[in-house]
Amino acid sequence: MKISDIGEFGFIDAIKADTLYHKENVVVGIGDDGAVYTTTPGWQQVAVIDTMVQNSHFIVGQTATWHDVGFKAVASNLSDIAAMGAVPTHIVLSTALAPQMEVDDVVEMYRGIKDICRAYEVNILGGDTVMSKEGVVITVAAFGEIEAGKALLRSGAQAGDVIAVSHTIGDSAGGLDVLLAGQDGYEALKKAHQYPEPQISLGRLLVQHHCHSLNDISDGLASESNEIAKASGVELVIDRDKVPTSDGLKAWAASSGKDIWKFVFNGGEDYELVFTMAPADFQALQADYPAVTAIGTVRPGPGRVLLRHDGGEQVLPPTGWTHF
Repeated sequence: MKISDIGEFGFIDAIKADTLYHKENVVVGIGDDGAVYTTTPGWQQVAVIDTMVQNSHFIVGQTATWHDVGFKAVASNLSDIAAMGAVPTHIVLSTALAPQMEVDDVVEMYRGIKDICRAYEVNILGGDTVMSKEGVVITVAAFGEIEAGKALLRSGAQAGDVIAVSHTIGDSAGGLDVLLAGQDGYEALKKAHQYPEPQISLGRLLVQHHCHSLNDISDGLASESNEIAKASGVELVIDRDKVPTSDGLKAWAASSGKDIWKFVFNGGEDYELVFTMAPADFQALQADYPAVTAIGTVRPGPGRVLLRHDGGEQVLPPTGWTHF
């Protein structure tokens, strides 16, 4: 059965179940002209939005299934919420669907959306559906809350700060490369690309541990670290050999003959966090959350990033994923 067979309202009926995980915060959900929800006194609202386009951000059957398309569309937004130190609360979404798309595929995409929203207890408040003549487009707007005055920005890095990242970097780009090559194995890399995990709990810990600046790694470590340097008006010095990489990525880089640092600095879609904070605060954070690694330091400078390796330093330009 195709979408054109059931129409817009049949489509809504097919996906509207199991969309609320904190019903106490929702006054009006799916089914009216707009959603109504309550906010928490003493907290501020965070809003983000992101779009994924078929054959640009994902290729169904090669780099993605419909389930992980839905999952990842939400994950990228929740990662932005994490990058502010906030707690995600609600999403609304807009989908542009081709009439010939199978209903089962659409339901599978929404199952991915619901699965990640359930995992992070995020309410799905509604959205919009329109026709697309050139593949699926999915836009998600996510909302979150953070204690008033506590939002973590890119612009707070200070000289003397430690630069650090979460987990390992470059796995998503490596996973995409594996998928495009049609290579068997490397399941951890594939999972990193298809099912990224937004770092909500770490973002909350960074608020508690007085983090100075924070960014999520959506467009590559080179791009995101340059955003912090420019916004803060400081110089970030990254020690290349301290950036953590997984055994799987090392194995794929060696097998494919590709430069591992291209995946690390320019790949993007890791949705890990890069941040700066005072050295003592970083040590306290590490005691609570060991999966973070110091990769460099902040010093006074002209809003740029330097990469240190082989005994020297060179400018690391903000290269990475770009839409244009």
